[in-house]
Amino acid sequence: MSMRWRRGSALALSAVLALGVTACGGSDDEPSASTNAKDTASASGVSPEVAERVEQASTPATKIKVVQEGMKPFQPKPGASIVNISCDVSIIGCNSISNGIKAGIETLGYDYERCDVGKSPDGPNRCFTTAINAKPDVIVINAIGVAGAADGYAAAEKAGIPVVALFTGDPEGAGGVAVQVGVDGCAQQGQILADAIAVKSDGKANVLFAGEKSQGCSVARLAGFEERLPESCADCPSKVVQFNAGTMQESLPQQLQAELNQNPDLNWIVGVFDSAAQIANTQVQQAGKQEQISVAGMDADPANIDVMLDKGVQQLDVAFAFAETPWAAADAAARVYSGVEVPKGVPANIFLVTQENTDQLPDTKVWDGPEDYQAQFKALWGKQ
Repeated sequence: MSMRWRRGSALALSAVLALGVTACGGSDDEPSASTNAKDTASASGVSPEVAERVEQASTPATKIKVVQEGMKPFQPKPGASIVNISCDVSIIGCNSISNGIKAGIETLGYDYERCDVGKSPDGPNRCFTTAINAKPDVIVINAIGVAGAADGYAAAEKAGIPVVALFTGDPEGAGGVAVQVGVDGCAQQGQILADAIAVKSDGKANVLFAGEKSQGCSVARLAGFEERLPESCADCPSKVVQFNAGTMQESLPQQLQAELNQNPDLNWIVGVFDSAAQIANTQVQQAGKQEQISVAGMDADPANIDVMLDKGVQQLDVAFAFAETPWAAADAAARVYSGVEVPKGVPANIFLVTQENTDQLPDTKVWDGPEDYQAQFKALWGKQ
């Protein structure tokens, strides 16, 4: 991928993202933002529908998702105890989610405990045993799906302890879960990246996806990406390399080096989460291919955003609302405990970060969701 290609594709995406501003306030004779987006998409080799999806994903939400979904204020029943089963907290995204759940639960005035599944394959079921023995009112689990802890989910259901799941990659009701928060969100993140890479590459991407299978969300992200890429980028070949999350720092660099040597036409690498994308950034630079290959990641970790701010190898990242979505899990747990009706599935706000819209991020470089998400939740809970 030449420097001319990268500049041209970046300008094409910038043009798409700018259309909503330039078309506002025009006369009836002026083309709408949608029409301009379609024209730009046609010129850049992707369909108007793909360009419109990218434009929408690149605009951060101002309302929390539960309000968008029409959920009403309620009076939380006091006195709940909640156990959070968290994916490996050494992964930045997992730790952020868990801390967000804690903040929301404690704002509700509830007791909070956490069990970290760590890197061991038996960690999820071990944590379910620990949680069930604690006899909480609700278990909130993040990023560990039924496939990774089938026995634990079954044991919780048998014990009569409701489970609220967050970004597990499972469908509604799987494993007897009361509420899936961020339902389909992991797959949507993969789909959004496929669309964005199609736009960035003018429909000429050759993609390597670095995935892993220990987290349900990781599996769903890959599935979403593989489902969407042929639709948004019909002539874009892709390959998957699976790594072991527990040995990622040692094994993934070697795997990526081998792929870089074997595929001279490679021009995109996608990390299923940002720790993998960070390794890809380093390997591309060490191979001297930073003018040929771009990197995309998921979770929008601050270190990856720094690379994007410096106009480095990483071009794209995709984040769900890091703080808002865990608070939505706390909201769901409170509704279940309080006997208030709650949907079986609650979607999440997702934001596509590009090198052109990083100014939409706060100073922390972490997209938490709408700036006043805490106040919006407190209003729902009568705690303002």
